[in-house]
Amino acid sequence: MADKEKLKDKEEQTQNGMGKKIFNFLKGMPFSFILLSLTVLGCIAGSIVPQNQPLHVYYDSYGASKGNMILSLSLNRVFTSWWFILITALLCFNLILCSISRIKGVVRAWKSTGRLSVWGSWVTHLGFLLLIISFAVSQVTSRELELYGIPGSTQSLGNSGLSVTIDSFDVELRDDFTVEQYTAGLTVTDEKGEYLKGTASVNHPFKAFGYKFYQDSTGWATYVDIYKDGKAVKTDLLCAGEYTYPEDLRSLVLMFSYLYPDFDISEEQGYFSKTPLLKNPIYLYGIYYDGALIKVDTAAPGELIQVHGYAFRMYGPCQYTLIVAKSDPYAWIVGISSLVLVSGLFLSFYVKPWEDKRRKENA
Repeated sequence: MADKEKLKDKEEQTQNGMGKKIFNFLKGMPFSFILLSLTVLGCIAGSIVPQNQPLHVYYDSYGASKGNMILSLSLNRVFTSWWFILITALLCFNLILCSISRIKGVVRAWKSTGRLSVWGSWVTHLGFLLLIISFAVSQVTSRELELYGIPGSTQSLGNSGLSVTIDSFDVELRDDFTVEQYTAGLTVTDEKGEYLKGTASVNHPFKAFGYKFYQDSTGWATYVDIYKDGKAVKTDLLCAGEYTYPEDLRSLVLMFSYLYPDFDISEEQGYFSKTPLLKNPIYLYGIYYDGALIKVDTAAPGELIQVHGYAFRMYGPCQYTLIVAKSDPYAWIVGISSLVLVSGLFLSFYVKPWEDKRRKENA
């Protein structure tokens, strides 16, 4: 009987020892290092592979086998993939265990020595934990919407309930025709009819109704008239890369490919633009019929393009602006978390050496 009790006690001690080893591993630095390494690898993959693109982009760019691998491993959406979320959750769990298990020792050391630097490592861990959690909350609650248009156009901003009017768009050029700044004048109106006016330029967003409006990029746009039997039947506004067609013959398509604002041609360069100024604009376009490309050519503004009993006329070239609107209501939490992290690093790498030096001087 005594032998059985001893054997039972030994098994319990073995189980307790194994549980303690697992617990120590989960809260320890080796596990933290593994998780941080996996996180870094995931971030590298997310930086190399384009994120959240249509599926065909991965097959076109990487081929069938690599494209399938990217999609199966969720490398096309790394930061919302199940494995990245799992790694992040385990890292948070590790930091929580580490912080809880060390808090008594830190408090005891602080009371006995009175040194603030003993909090350095603990506060750093806490800041890192808060930073991960706040970043995750920000990713879930933030929104990013896009719109583009020419001056004078008004568009709704997704399902935000806001509408945006592009009042103006200016491109400031240097003497060598490189761009100094892009600036868009905007009017943002909410559902109640209240509005705010401002300008958005590169690195200087316009803030309105909880959104930041960024000037993102630009390109050329043009008006297109479609004629049938000499009568105008349709007018469209196209940006480069867009297309239009007659409503009664949708298989006939005109694609606006590109605009050379100051057109010229040479044997070395082929078609090119001498300057970005609108001095001698020429359109490059393509005509498709039943999905097949039947013509690629150039045309001057106002020139009629005759095909299959229809005529297309492009005119009024102008620049459009792409505006990106971002909303992140909990960005301030990320800021506070970063401040906590920096405070911990400050205690560890500045206050601790200062306290050590002062202690030696007093001794």
